Amino acid sequence: MGREIKGKHFSDNDEKVFAERLRNETKILMGLFQNNSFEKFETPMCGLEIEAWLVDQDFLPSPVAEPFLNDLSDPLVVPEISKFNFEINTDPLPLQGNVFNHFHQNIEDTWKKIQLSAKEYNSRALSIGSLPTLRKNMLSLDHLYPNKRYFALNKRILDFRRENEFKLEIKGREEISESFKSIMLEAAATSFQIHLQVPQEKARDFYNCSILASPFMAAICANSPFLFGKDLWSETRIPIFEQSICTKNYKRKEGRWATRVTLGNGYVKESLFELFLDNLDGYPPLLPELLDDEPSRLAHLRLHNGTIWRWNRPILGFNNEGVPHLRIEHRVPPSGPTTTDMVANMAFYIGLTHFLVDHDTPLWDEIPFETARENFYGACKNGLSAQIKWRGKEINIQKAMLDIFIPGAKNALLKLGVHRHCLERYFDDVLVPRALAGQNGSSWQQAFISTHGHRYQELLEEYYSYQEQDIPVHNWKCPTL
Repeated sequence: MGREIKGKHFSDNDEKVFAERLRNETKILMGLFQNNSFEKFETPMCGLEIEAWLVDQDFLPSPVAEPFLNDLSDPLVVPEISKFNFEINTDPLPLQGNVFNHFHQNIEDTWKKIQLSAKEYNSRALSIGSLPTLRKNMLSLDHLYPNKRYFALNKRILDFRRENEFKLEIKGREEISESFKSIMLEAAATSFQIHLQVPQEKARDFYNCSILASPFMAAICANSPFLFGKDLWSETRIPIFEQSICTKNYKRKEGRWATRVTLGNGYVKESLFELFLDNLDGYPPLLPELLDDEPSRLAHLRLHNGTIWRWNRPILGFNNEGVPHLRIEHRVPPSGPTTTDMVANMAFYIGLTHFLVDHDTPLWDEIPFETARENFYGACKNGLSAQIKWRGKEINIQKAMLDIFIPGAKNALLKLGVHRHCLERYFDDVLVPRALAGQNGSSWQQAFISTHGHRYQELLEEYYSYQEQDIPVHNWKCPTL
């Protein structure tokens, strides 16, 4: 989805041919669904991506990503939209045994190499959802990473909007109203993305249950309270990203615009093919790059899907034998605060979706999509203190996770063959005490600023120290004078 493209500009013929190929590949995809052609497996694969920051010795954004990445020369560490962001990938692993311990070790090994390389540029790597020291003037095109893809996206989105600026308006504990001349605002929001392979016959269930899981993930993982000195939402990254690439594509029957960054426009009724049909009919191509791949590889369809950023995104991939498979990419969690916390968040999402899917009756029949949507944004605003509606009742999200959802997720993973001691490390020693303490990355940052005032550099110095020691966030000392 993040593949580089050949050019920054597209002709009318490019648009026409791309649209034809996209429609043809959507028909091919329909045949794959009709013929039940997706990979059959006993054990699903899972994977992750971590977006992170490069910061200087004062914890300000350090725009050295291009030489840093060139010197690092690691195929699993790749560019992001700005010169002060980058992305870490891991090889996928089967969901069994000590899988989460293995992910933990893989991230640690890569992170050590990253820090050594960053040091050569008088910089440090930092994983956090939004960087409190970021200033508006840093989000200029001068700091856009020099890939053709990003410049093309910027021009195309501005053309679609028929405006010369983006507006950011967030009302939280404080308010912010700013305008931007480019899509660089996207660089202010860095995420932790979880991939889960799903069987075709259960793909609808996993997608719908990922939507239902999203408020719980937003609440317990929150790590993005500040932007430009303002204390906004518990997970401010969500409205930042939604507004940074905002194009209005069509109006839903509820009167709300369907946008490119979204929780979605409703549950899936029968199969994930509905989402790709929505892509075709509802979203004009942002990058109509003509590709040389065989139509069966669905290259244009996958490129188009990569420019529609659902918080739970359907992904098409192919195994080494060329057999297609389906994945859910869960994009709700922020980057950070530590490797241990992120791996625990990954375990919780995968266990939680399996727990919800295994419910006796489809939960999406009991919880309307509009309720799920309200739950999600309520959790993004209020974190672990949020009250949400669940199966006709109002519940406290923190208590419900301790009583129902964390134990349910852990048991679901045990049934899948993940080792008990591996789960105890991330559930019993991380998720449960985090929920009990009510301390995630956002609440710790807010407590620090509430205690010390707007000393964001000092906040990040302490944050960085805890992160480098990989001390889970629930064990970070509550800031005191």
